[in-house]
Amino acid sequence: MSTQRIITTLFALLAVLTLSSSSAFAKGKPAFGARVGLSSSPDQFVFGVQSSFGKAGGAAGTADFVPSVDLGFGDNFTSLLINGDLRWYLMRLPETGIKFYGAAGPTVAYYSAKGGGTATEIGLSLTAGARIPMKGYRSYNVEVRFGFGDIPDLKVILALMF
Repeated sequence: MSTQRIITTLFALLAVLTLSSSSAFAKGKPAFGARVGLSSSPDQFVFGVQSSFGKAGGAAGTADFVPSVDLGFGDNFTSLLINGDLRWYLMRLPETGIKFYGAAGPTVAYYSAKGGGTATEIGLSLTAGARIPMKGYRSYNVEVRFGFGDIPDLKVILALMF
């Protein structure tokens, strides 16, 4: 299967998951957004899409399901990463609405080298971030992702959620 077909299929699957209100995690309004950032090892420019299913701010015992798909370019590789995170909101700054969170989940990475050759790897991502509210239902997410296994060691991501 070609890389373009895989990417198209994954983006379509993420869109369907986002629009599905029957998800077990869809206790609140699902959110959808675009992501951009940088990764280290491999050093790449990264962009992608993200969804969030849950109430976005319950107690630390309530997890939101936050899947995302990232495409990376640079370091003589093209990468496709699929993340399936569970996010826990840990603390809220009074009067600002800013919520800090931690997340963990599996990551599947598909790498394609410029000179030929491909590899598929699986790892674990641990994330620390902040959700910064905007007017309406929109928000920004700023996060740092730490990878364990054969996935990027570090990613810094900014997301705009709708």
